[in-house]
Amino acid sequence: MLPLSFNLLDKKIVLVGGGRVALEKFSQLAKTGCVLTVIAPSFCAEFAEALKNPHQAKIIIHERFFQDEDVDGAYMVFSAIDDVRVSEAIFQLCRSQKILINSADNKNFCDFYTTAVIERGSVQISVSTQGRFAGLSALLRRHIENLFPEELDDAWEEVFALRERSVTLCSDNEKKSVILNIVKELETRYFKRG
Repeated sequence: MLPLSFNLLDKKIVLVGGGRVALEKFSQLAKTGCVLTVIAPSFCAEFAEALKNPHQAKIIIHERFFQDEDVDGAYMVFSAIDDVRVSEAIFQLCRSQKILINSADNKNFCDFYTTAVIERGSVQISVSTQGRFAGLSALLRRHIENLFPEELDDAWEEVFALRERSVTLCSDNEKKSVILNIVKELETRYFKRG
């Protein structure tokens, strides 16, 4: 497996499903700035409520069953439905059109797996079990989250600013020296246990 982060800004993403698992996918995708098409004949109460909130993504809702043409022009598809037969059909359709697909709870119908994500400002940390046990990923995420308190968000922005300034220095040795000092300072301030 190769862990990657995708820039989904303005890309067409399709999410099929209206239950709690689909809501988990929606919660991550809605933050990305993608053009998110959500397709389900009905939505659980929590999902219906989440759809009413403002999002970074442009949300298009189709309250109906999935149709093959829904994936036309899609960059990526997420299937979060209980019907294995339909899930496999969506997978095969995406494969035939060379569209990346993730089928929740069925790693046989996945080109990629989603991760449990910790977000602290511009820092993202993800945890994966390579599609084997999402519950374990979520448990690990909760424990790792405690290591990175939210008050570090401003500190990260200071670090990024220092790093950006360091790349304007004249020599490669100066750049390396400044970056190493930043890393040492971070380690001493936030990660040394004593």
